[in-house]
Amino acid sequence: MAEKLGTTQRAVAHWERDPVALRPDQIAAVADALNVTTDELLGRASKDRAPKGPPGKLRLAFEKAHQLPRNQQNRIVEFVEAYVNQYASKAS
Repeated sequence: MAEKLGTTQRAVAHWERDPVALRPDQIAAVADALNVTTDELLGRASKDRAPKGPPGKLRLAFEKAHQLPRNQQNRIVEFVEAYVNQYASKAS
C-alpha cells in the first residue's frame, strides 16, 4: 500500500492507528490504490450508476492506458484526438 501511495510503510501504519486528517489528494490516492471511490472509502452508500466514460472495450483500453507512463499516455491521446478529428471532418 505504501508503495502505491508513494509514502512509507510507517506513514501508512500511522494513518491506520491514529486519527489523522488526510489531505484530499491523499484520500483520492488511497481510494485509487484500493480501487474504490472516495465515497465508498468514506463509508457513503454507493449509488448504482453506470460507470462514467466510454463503454465496454474502449473503457477497458483506456483503463489499461491509464497505467502507462505519462509520455506514453500523451502519445495515445495525440493519436486518438487525430483519429477523432479526422473522422469528424469526414462526417461534416
